[in-house]
Amino acid sequence: MSDFFSRHLLMEEITQLKVYLLESLNKFLETLAAYLPNILSAIILIILGIVLAWICRWIILRLGVGIDRLVSAVGISAAQVRLRWPVAVILGSVVYWVIILLFLRAALASLKLPFIVDLLGRLITHLPNLLIAALFIAAGIFFGNLFKYKITEGARSAGIRQAADLGNLVRLTLIVLSVVAGLAQIGLDVRLFEQILTIVIAALAGAIALAFGLGAGSTVSNIISSRYVRKNYQEGQQIRIKDMTGEILEILPNGVILETKEGRTFIPAKLFDQEASVLLDNESL
Repeated sequence: MSDFFSRHLLMEEITQLKVYLLESLNKFLETLAAYLPNILSAIILIILGIVLAWICRWIILRLGVGIDRLVSAVGISAAQVRLRWPVAVILGSVVYWVIILLFLRAALASLKLPFIVDLLGRLITHLPNLLIAALFIAAGIFFGNLFKYKITEGARSAGIRQAADLGNLVRLTLIVLSVVAGLAQIGLDVRLFEQILTIVIAALAGAIALAFGLGAGSTVSNIISSRYVRKNYQEGQQIRIKDMTGEILEILPNGVILETKEGRTFIPAKLFDQEASVLLDNESL
């Protein structure tokens, strides 16, 4: 009898378990059937977002040839600004991910996930400010590298020994300015930084002016003296200046190339103001 009752109880438990599993499966299928349109719409939205983002990026990359040519036409090379990627690639990537985020939020909204939707909504709301801040910082890096290149080359041509340091200082200043502007764009209080930067920029401008004034003095003197040389001498004439005698091969903006017995000699133009120069005729040679 005991075995009979035990088996009977076991069969009842198995039957109840089957009923419970079937009811759970039915509820799951009913929920899935009710939720399936939302899942399908979310999948469709994500696929559409990826396709649209890819198309927009492809169009920008196709137009990017013109963008890169425009940047090069301004006289800016990638080497000068140290661009790792072309401008079109950067712009295309930004547009791609913005579209993905917008469609992802719509897909999550269709799945009725309010917390994640609210989080993405806040991100998208602040996205314009974040993009502008990133644009400020990118522009600071871009122009910082560009001006570093230009100022370093100009300082070297002016004979300034610390040309590289001067270029790096200008680059760092522009990058810091762009970072401060970017932080202000996203709502941070940067008034103290602005006051400090105003003092630093004023000091930097004075240092640059002084450095160029001291370093470019010799260059400016040669350029001014070159006008005197052009006024009094012509290429092909024989002259004697200091202990050098020869024929003028070329009058440059900052000096004279003289063909002497020792070979071609460059004479700084300011030497014509400091030393007596003699125009020789054929009989005196």
